[in-house]
Amino acid sequence: MTQQYLVGQLSALLGDLEGASAEWWPAVHNLRRQVERALPLALPELADEVLTLTDAICWVFLEDGDAASFGRCARSAVELAEFIEAAGLARC
Repeated sequence: MTQQYLVGQLSALLGDLEGASAEWWPAVHNLRRQVERALPLALPELADEVLTLTDAICWVFLEDGDAASFGRCARSAVELAEFIEAAGLARC
């Protein structure tokens, strides 16, 4: 995969989370912009941040009992995790 593809796809998947809620929009938007401007060597670290943020968002929805938002967030989290793993961006 090319670096442009990795950045573009990670950004697009993060874009799906931008609509999660107004409360989370700034954090997701900021991380998305960081991904878009990142050097290739920074992508694994940013991928960790993406997974951490996604996890936090999903937990808040779950704790609030917002099943619909949790479901959307969980689907996005799975897509992001699968992409990060397939792209070799997961850090062990």
